Parts: sequence; structure tokens; C-alpha cells
Amino acid sequence: MIISDEKILTIITESLIEEKLIGELKKIGITGYTVEDVRGEGKKGFRGSDWDQTSNVRIQIVCDEELAIKISEYLRKNYFEKYAMFVFMFDAKVISRK
Repeated sequence: MIISDEKILTIITESLIEEKLIGELKKIGITGYTVEDVRGEGKKGFRGSDWDQTSNVRIQIVCDEELAIKISEYLRKNYFEKYAMFVFMFDAKVISRK
């Protein structure tokens, strides 16, 4: 068993841009991700989870800190002003078998 230190980068944003955003994140260097439909309320009001144009998705990426920062900066420059988006990062211990 191997335990490594990684980051989990979580992006909560409009489902409308999911496909485009995933494609761009792959070009930046992600090798995997998880997507879930989510709902909640914040500064932009209530967002449902019915997978239409007003719903939100949560995209989670496990990666090293360098890539997490690179992605965060890209999102800040290209998405924050145009779309409802919340991004956060936290530490994770990733357990793998080798």
C-alpha cells in the first residue's frame, strides 16, 4: 500500500459549461475527474439539480498542488466573471495499491 499527498480541487459551476470545461481541463493536464449534479443556494440564488441549463455540477479532481494551482488560475482568468463558479482545494491522502 502506498499513501501519497495530493490535492482535491472542487469546482461547482453551471452544468451548461460542463462539457466545454472538462475538455479544457484535459488540455491543461487532468487525467481523471468525478462529476455530480448538485443543488444549493448562494449569492446567485437557488440552483436546482435537474440537469437543465439552470442546474449545477460539482467536478472533483485529484492532482498535485502545482496542477491544482494552474487549474485554479485558469478558471479565475477565464470563467469567474462569466459564470457562477465556486472553486476550493483541500489536502488529501491518497491510498493506492502497488
